[in-house]
Amino acid sequence: MNNNWFRRLLLSYLPVFFIVTTILFIIFFQIFNEQNRKEALKANEFLASQVTQYLDNSLRSIDFKVLREILTNPNLKNYYAVTGSDDVYAGIQAVQVIDELKIEYPLIDSIYMVRYRDDKVFSNGKPVPIEEFPDAAFIEDSRAAETQKWVGGRTFRAFPTEEGKQVITLIRGVGNGSGLIVVNVDLQTLQKSIMQMYDPEFTFVNIYNRSGGNLWDSGVTEEHAVKSSSGEVFSEFTSSYSGWKVQTGLNNGKVVKFALKFYNIWFVFAVAVVLIGVVWVIYVTRRNYKPIQQIVTLIETVASQKQPGMGHSKENEFRFIQATLERMIDQTKQYQEEYEENLILQKKYFFQELLEGTREFTGDELAAEMNKFNLPHLDVRWMVMVVEIDRYSRFVEEYHVQDQSLLKFVLSSILQESARKEDTEVWAEWISDHRLYAILWLPETTQPEESERRLLSGYLEQVAQYLNFTVTIGIGRVAVDLRGLRASFKEAVHALDYKAVLGVNRIIPYGDVPGSTNDVYEFLKTISLLVQAMRLSDDDWDKHFDKLFKQIHASMLSRQEIMNTIQLLFQHVNREFAELPREYHELWAEVMSHLLRNLEDWETAEDLQELCKDGFQKLAGQMQALRCSKKHRTHILEIRKYIEENYNNPDLSLNYLSDLFDINPKYLSKLFKDEIGEKFVDLLISQRIEKAKQLMQETDKAIQEISEEVGYTNYNSFNRAFKNVVGVAPSDYRKAI
Repeated sequence: MNNNWFRRLLLSYLPVFFIVTTILFIIFFQIFNEQNRKEALKANEFLASQVTQYLDNSLRSIDFKVLREILTNPNLKNYYAVTGSDDVYAGIQAVQVIDELKIEYPLIDSIYMVRYRDDKVFSNGKPVPIEEFPDAAFIEDSRAAETQKWVGGRTFRAFPTEEGKQVITLIRGVGNGSGLIVVNVDLQTLQKSIMQMYDPEFTFVNIYNRSGGNLWDSGVTEEHAVKSSSGEVFSEFTSSYSGWKVQTGLNNGKVVKFALKFYNIWFVFAVAVVLIGVVWVIYVTRRNYKPIQQIVTLIETVASQKQPGMGHSKENEFRFIQATLERMIDQTKQYQEEYEENLILQKKYFFQELLEGTREFTGDELAAEMNKFNLPHLDVRWMVMVVEIDRYSRFVEEYHVQDQSLLKFVLSSILQESARKEDTEVWAEWISDHRLYAILWLPETTQPEESERRLLSGYLEQVAQYLNFTVTIGIGRVAVDLRGLRASFKEAVHALDYKAVLGVNRIIPYGDVPGSTNDVYEFLKTISLLVQAMRLSDDDWDKHFDKLFKQIHASMLSRQEIMNTIQLLFQHVNREFAELPREYHELWAEVMSHLLRNLEDWETAEDLQELCKDGFQKLAGQMQALRCSKKHRTHILEIRKYIEENYNNPDLSLNYLSDLFDINPKYLSKLFKDEIGEKFVDLLISQRIEKAKQLMQETDKAIQEISEEVGYTNYNSFNRAFKNVVGVAPSDYRKAI
């Protein structure tokens, strides 16, 4: 057998490979070129913004420093105020100010001060008459100008014999027209600082003053000026402070050379890829051909064994394959017949494909599938409805698994029966555990909506009559094509999301779903007040809690939106309680753990409100008990200290202390027992008897006197208490000492 098949495969692969490769290269280079341009634009825009920011910050900081020195520096004020012999010392002080400015700002080339009082210019440490100063013309122009701040791109000479420098100048008036301070910034220094931000070989930066003059025209080399003028401007920024314009772009010569070099590299790479691809196609084709050759050989061998002595020409190799394929088809039909016995599963899978859009159907394919399962054609009006079992967790707890399946079958059967009563068809499938999805064909009547209402109302009535649980139905809008059917499915599911606020055991058409008015600001405000009240153990927290759920009801939120709101509440509580002591944080962690375990079992907003409120009530109670415990422990310590200091007060009693510390007597007695471990009376007697024993040991006072001194006005009471505590009478105790 020759290699005709191999050549056919190879010739079928290579043209496609070349076409696809060519298209991909064209697209790649186009996208690459466009991407490079976009990146260049972004880079130049960023560079322009950085240069503008640097220029503004540098000039503004110099301006601000000079202005602050004018307003606050007494040495500077003194220079403009004095004349004559005092001018020498004032000049020395002015030199100090100038030197400090130049040291602090290296961009400053020179500073001179003009004093109109005697028409002197103070420059380079000495005063000079204005008319003799090389910058006299500029001073006169600045004096005549109404408002001037920064002047860009001019030549300045400090001495007549000195070569001029290119500078930009800050002009600031001093006092009420008493003079000027002129600050010159060297353009070459400024340019060097800016050039550190980019590579002049590829990028240029031009700065234009308010009059449109380029600051670099006389401040850069001729070579760089040519490069700047030949480039394309990519970005432009205007300074809000100086009003100067910053332009950036690419130098054409270097960029083109770089691009050509880069494209040459990619072209060589592309050619190499094509050659590798051709070799690979040939290799893959030959490799793929080997199994085919083996199959043909195997078919020939099998055919020869079944029909000995029969020769097979080269032209009959496809006939062998055809015969083998026919046998495989026969076997496939047998498997298909066995597969069709599982039509229930196939039907459910098709139902999911139809509604969820996981598979696209042509008109013929859809009709064939519908005929396959004996379903009406989708050529009239229909809609999707979703039936959800209410309180499904309770349903699972009350019924056995087999009973659950039976009841679900009953729900589906009741729906079928209700549809037949209205002379229509319904196709229902249990796609999920708690939801029955159905496609309802609407009857061709003058009022199909009335038939739909009767069908669904009757269905709810029968469920309530024959079953011990209820269902809620979500309905999508009427559809007339497959796309509308899938949209109706999503609408029905979406309608059920509002079961949380609309309630259970009802019909929720998508058209009646209210629009959510989710005012996040109001929710955040209520949540903030609720969390603050919880943190402070304010009894008004439940009012804010009820207000939050009233807002949820009023806003008509879906289940997911409600869950998001509750998660937002939990996040705020987490953040607030993280700042409280560890025991409070542990209380909240325990409550939140319980809430999160049960947060998926609610169906209505009332269920969620009850669940959360129980948790928050528990938290509030525990926090209140903890706070009270800490507070009363402090009170008990204070009361005990008071007893130790005032034990000799004969009026000291539980009622006396309760009035003094504003605590209920019964509660005070309980606190003594809980916190100290003994009753108040026992503590008081113990304090008094110990003091009496000390007095009998250290003094010769009479027992009657000691009795009164420790708080007993009645000697008999003292005698009885002493004997109960010590075991002997006071007189016997003194004798034994």
